[in-house]
Amino acid sequence: MALARTFLSGLAVTVSLVSFAVAGAGVAYVARISPDLPSHVAVTEWKAREGTTILAEDGTVLGVHAREFRKFVPFDKIPKRMVDAFVAAEDGNYWNHHGVDPRGIVRAALANFRGGRVEGGSTITQQVVKNLVLTSQRSIDRKIREALIALKIDKELGKQRILEIYANEIFLGSNAYGAAAAAEVYFGKTLDQLSLAEAATIAGLPQAPSAANPFSRPAKAVERRNYVIGRMLALGMVTKAEADEAIRQPLATVPRVASSVPGGPEPAFWYPEESVRRILVDSFGTDRIYGEGGVVRTTIRPSLQRIVHQELRAGIVREDRSASKWRGPLAHGDLMPIDWASEDMAPPPGSEDWKVAVVVEAGKDATVATADGRLVLRGDDMAWATSSRKASKILSPGDRVLVGDIGRGPELVQVPETQGAVVIMEPSSGHVLALDGGFSHEISEFNRATQAKRQTGSIFKPFVYLAATEFGYDATSPLLDSPIALSQGAGLADWRPQGGEKGLGLITLRRALENSRNMATVRLMYDVGEDRVRDVAGRAGLTLPTNLGFAMALGVAEQSPVAMAAAFSSIANGGRRVSPAFYLPAPGAPAVAQPPQVFDPVAVAQISSMLEGVVHYGTARRAFDGFDHPLAAKTGTTNDARDAWFAAYGPEFVAVAWIGRDDHGPLSKESSGGGTVAPIMRRILDAAAADGSLKFEPFTLPDGAETVRANRETGLPDDEGDVVEIVREEAPPKPE
Repeated sequence: MALARTFLSGLAVTVSLVSFAVAGAGVAYVARISPDLPSHVAVTEWKAREGTTILAEDGTVLGVHAREFRKFVPFDKIPKRMVDAFVAAEDGNYWNHHGVDPRGIVRAALANFRGGRVEGGSTITQQVVKNLVLTSQRSIDRKIREALIALKIDKELGKQRILEIYANEIFLGSNAYGAAAAAEVYFGKTLDQLSLAEAATIAGLPQAPSAANPFSRPAKAVERRNYVIGRMLALGMVTKAEADEAIRQPLATVPRVASSVPGGPEPAFWYPEESVRRILVDSFGTDRIYGEGGVVRTTIRPSLQRIVHQELRAGIVREDRSASKWRGPLAHGDLMPIDWASEDMAPPPGSEDWKVAVVVEAGKDATVATADGRLVLRGDDMAWATSSRKASKILSPGDRVLVGDIGRGPELVQVPETQGAVVIMEPSSGHVLALDGGFSHEISEFNRATQAKRQTGSIFKPFVYLAATEFGYDATSPLLDSPIALSQGAGLADWRPQGGEKGLGLITLRRALENSRNMATVRLMYDVGEDRVRDVAGRAGLTLPTNLGFAMALGVAEQSPVAMAAAFSSIANGGRRVSPAFYLPAPGAPAVAQPPQVFDPVAVAQISSMLEGVVHYGTARRAFDGFDHPLAAKTGTTNDARDAWFAAYGPEFVAVAWIGRDDHGPLSKESSGGGTVAPIMRRILDAAAADGSLKFEPFTLPDGAETVRANRETGLPDDEGDVVEIVREEAPPKPE
């Protein structure tokens, strides 16, 4: 016995010495590596990397651009069941330890000893450290460093902040980072809308987001979900009845979204949202915009943007019908049964809110079936497609067609070959209030509002007349509207502008501009000089080629719709040059300087007065019959009707629209600025007036101007005259 006691005593001493030695070595190791620990500033100063969220003027989300789809939710807004689910799944003792759980370490050590590989035992705090500071390398050294940093940040940040970081940072599959993003991706819900079963599904993902992905591995996702629910029951977070009910729930995910960011902007916002994204990337770089760009509030007015998108699409369809007629059904197939989920029934790009339908019967009218039911398409509404007005002439049972509403209820439609663009701008600031760059961004990302340069035709003429009013002309000045031949140089034939069968003789500047007389306009430019017109265009922000000659007066130079909107803004705002602006300054940014005065206020007031006559007496009178708001406007049509334009403005807005083809082919024979584009603008302005998207204020008389009543035809003063003209109180100084 004595020998045994001696042996055991010696063994105890030896174990103690070994333990002290191991502990001492451990302390020495920790002391050695502590000074070299990586900085944990990535945790203490963590900010959610949400990319860039682009908002409309009123806060409507237009789009989100991020490499990682994430929606930050502060801790106090994370539902308790979501917090409990994460704790139960990953770190049951989270609220009691100091960043490292000794019991977890022992369990992991035993597992490592038995299995021969490094196991976890990581707390939620350690996982945050691993994700933000260290790597995923499996080694004892990394685990020790992880634990030491975890102890530090637990003390510095506290439990709630660490769990807030974890719940918003953790990768949960399908490009969803954080619980809020996962809730939207998998269930189409916000965190506070999640059921217990759904919260447990999300909490079960961090260990293996691919292996337990609810989309691709639903059975594994349910297995992990049930494990989490079981852990919540064991920890007293839920009752037995709640756990049993949650386990019985089916896994009900929403349809998988192909985009990396669910939802995305509605079609009406595609072009303006992409315009802003391009500007931001050019200004700040891809890394910042897709990493930590923050929130950008744009100048886009959602209600107005929706109006513009709807009316531009409808107007393009109407023009396309005139130009190219019916191009046939999408396809022909068996009538029944119809598998609406098949790819064959998918609408073509550009359809947006249009629907694929299958023709069931075709006589005078056509009965078609859609996924929502049956409807009748009237043959009388198909005059654009068949002169017989009979559906049977162009449709047969089994044909797959598109049905859409362009303002008169459901009717037969087709994706057009014609294109168009609209820009609406605030003239005082250059803020772009609405912008649409084509029939559908889904068909073509090319933004015709900002990227296309087309001949402007007669909407350039106001700048010729502005050069004249600055020089001393006014609306009553006489102008000869008759043929003119201008030399183009040695060996070249004289240039003879065409303006109809014959001239009108001596007319006023007002009548020449209201009726867009080509020969009179060229004569006016000849009188004031090409250089003066070029100077006016330049001050308005338009860049012109140097070799245009007097053809400049008729709008042969190419400009984009947004450039023309900015140029007209300098007339609408009283003579100040502005540049297009798509987003608002950040809070606290320096105030934007007032735009420079580049034109004489009296001269631009005279132009606005003459252009008001275009609406009521000139080339836009038919489209704007009965329009009772103050408005100045100008139509424009180029040779062979390859481009049709309309520009309209008041003191509070400028609106420019263009219709044409990308291949520069001609529009229909009847197309013109007044007949094709002015009706589109009329519908836009009527709707904007009705819902308050735009304000229609009267033009005001600037200092240095006075009014006289005159005869519209002759321009002579007349107390009983039918027009009020703006004239100067004193003659302007003659330009040098």
